[in-house]
Amino acid sequence: MTILSNTSGFSILCGVTHKMGAEDLSVRDYLNIFGDDEGLRGLRWKIAKCSKLRIELIEEALADFYGRLVDARKDKEKLGENTLTRHLADMLTVCGIPARREEDVNGHCDLVVRASGNFLWLGEAKVHSDYGWLDDGFQQLSTRYGTAMEDRDHGELIIYHREGDSRNVLQTWKERLVAANDHVVVSEDIEGQRLYFRTEHKCANSGCTFYTRHHIVPLMHDPKK
Repeated sequence: MTILSNTSGFSILCGVTHKMGAEDLSVRDYLNIFGDDEGLRGLRWKIAKCSKLRIELIEEALADFYGRLVDARKDKEKLGENTLTRHLADMLTVCGIPARREEDVNGHCDLVVRASGNFLWLGEAKVHSDYGWLDDGFQQLSTRYGTAMEDRDHGELIIYHREGDSRNVLQTWKERLVAANDHVVVSEDIEGQRLYFRTEHKCANSGCTFYTRHHIVPLMHDPKK
């Protein structure tokens, strides 16, 4: 006997539609119906077995958590990059993505996510004060912590910014980065309202390609009333 399920929560048995109960749903069926629910990220992480899906989940979660930092920026005006990044690590861990702060990966990397199969994702965070400070972060991420290998070739430069017009700062950072590092190529540019761009470069250690997302988090709090 064949039972066909669909994403609306019903099964079709011998041409007759029946309401499905929770006991009839496989994990995959459940995710097809409710997969966008934030509370299911931990489950999606558990069953994600390839780097592509894991990176998508990390970036999806960070998009939400960057938004939370922005929404509460008046309470975080005096927080440094270590405390802000600790908040990110805590939020990732609570949602089921195991993030660690200051793990030793040839130095103390700000944000580290590991998973089975040798998966490693790295995040380096800086509060923007000048572009040299951002370059320090990129060089740490790309030449100290990150070695491009299978399942270990993605990272993120997290830029906390409190001075306003963050998009322009991100654009300037992109231009300076490429001008100063002729081996770095922009693979995805800043578009619309998105506050990130992506680069790739040949890793000097492995000779393989390392992929970096550069994401700015606008945290200026200067209300006029």
